Amino acid sequence: MNMKKTFITTCVRSISLLVAFVACAQSVPPSLSIQIISQNTLNGVAGDFVTVQGQITNAGATTLSDVTTYLSLVDTGTKLPVDLEDWSAEKGLYIGSIDAKQTLPLSWKIHFVKAGTYSLIIVAEAASNEVPQVSVITHFNVAPKKNLNPGQVLPVALGTPIVLLCILFVLSYRRKVDG
Repeated sequence: MNMKKTFITTCVRSISLLVAFVACAQSVPPSLSIQIISQNTLNGVAGDFVTVQGQITNAGATTLSDVTTYLSLVDTGTKLPVDLEDWSAEKGLYIGSIDAKQTLPLSWKIHFVKAGTYSLIIVAEAASNEVPQVSVITHFNVAPKKNLNPGQVLPVALGTPIVLLCILFVLSYRRKVDG
């Protein structure tokens, strides 16, 4: 009976210590934080350029090294990630090290390539952190580009029949005058 009591007491203490450890681990704020300073929703037309502004902060007491930030863009219509090759020349920004309590600005120039709705986040990771930090979501609403003359077809489409009609009129007029 005494052994059973000791076992139960040991289990309860172990579980209490485990819960306390998890609570302490969760209460420690991450030393690296990333924020988007730009608006939460950016609107534009396909072909436009916008700049996404952000900042990264080392809230910890020690310098963080090998810090990298990068963009992640998802097409919310298809629920698929977007290849950033056409959208931004700088997908990732290598920062190197950030001193304790230091904040650095981030900036990406984004080209709205295709109409649709998109979600963008900035991800930051450091060599000493096990889990990357993620910003809040910024939404892109990209309207289609309305072009009345795509590919410069309008002058050819309207000009060719007009030129042909003029030539036929001149030929018909000459026949009447000569004949």
